[in-house]
Amino acid sequence: MDKKVLDWLLEGPSWLRYAVELQLLDTQPDVKPVLQDSSIAGIISRLKGGSAGIPALKTGRVHYTEPAKAYWDLFFLADIGLTVRDLGLESEAEDIFRFQSGNGSFIIPPNVQDNYYCMSAILISSLAMMGYREDPRLGKYIRDILSTQMSNGGWDCYGEDFGRESCPMDNLNILRLLGQYGQYRENPKLHGAIDLLLTHWEERTHLYGFGIGRRFKSLQYPAVKYGIMRVLDVLSLFPYAVDSRAFQSMLDFVHNKAVNGKYFAEATDAAYMEFDFGQMAEPSRWLTFLINRVDRRTGM
Repeated sequence: MDKKVLDWLLEGPSWLRYAVELQLLDTQPDVKPVLQDSSIAGIISRLKGGSAGIPALKTGRVHYTEPAKAYWDLFFLADIGLTVRDLGLESEAEDIFRFQSGNGSFIIPPNVQDNYYCMSAILISSLAMMGYREDPRLGKYIRDILSTQMSNGGWDCYGEDFGRESCPMDNLNILRLLGQYGQYRENPKLHGAIDLLLTHWEERTHLYGFGIGRRFKSLQYPAVKYGIMRVLDVLSLFPYAVDSRAFQSMLDFVHNKAVNGKYFAEATDAAYMEFDFGQMAEPSRWLTFLINRVDRRTGM
């Protein structure tokens, strides 16, 4: 990694420095300054709240497509490398597990059914990253997911296998979860789901309404609606994907957007405007960190 870019990243806010030191420099930084950051404290407070946070999931007012609410706030904190214990969110995490059914799946209002893994996996993969990877309830959820895998290796909310393609969003979100476990990162059973995402990039077709257009190719965080940042990040967890021509093509496409090693957000959401990935006028340390994290995983 370029030293000037690294030094620039380390000049960022405490939560950004924490992510860099923990995930790029392999040190164990002090979490206290992160918890004292007003922006991070605001997200923690929102996650604890009854209007947009985890407690509000039971009301059906929190949808998985809405930024700055429980799904994507937790996603962001997990990406930083924070744990549920760090954040004091243990009781909220238990609130999520209250939606788990007997077979291991999660049924979350307003419309997350037991086979809608693309939705529940957003929350559960974040929990896996935040200290719950070995929790037996996650193991039960994963076994249920694997039991519904289609013959082509992917997943589909409809839960039926008639030889059709699986859903890119299902595959992406499930792979984010499974990629947290060493035993799945090199498991050939996942090659079908990985191949669908890689082929989607190469062929630029429409699958289940998901395309490879301007929105997909724009650098944006969080990529709530299926975007190149999230696809690259998830696939970088799997050596099989990293070794493919399509992955390298996707990564080269992103690298070509760099300006002196720094990356700009190309689409934003006003809900996160207080963060650098919520504005486009200046380069984003967070997006630059995320791309360098992909590079580090892939040996670039």
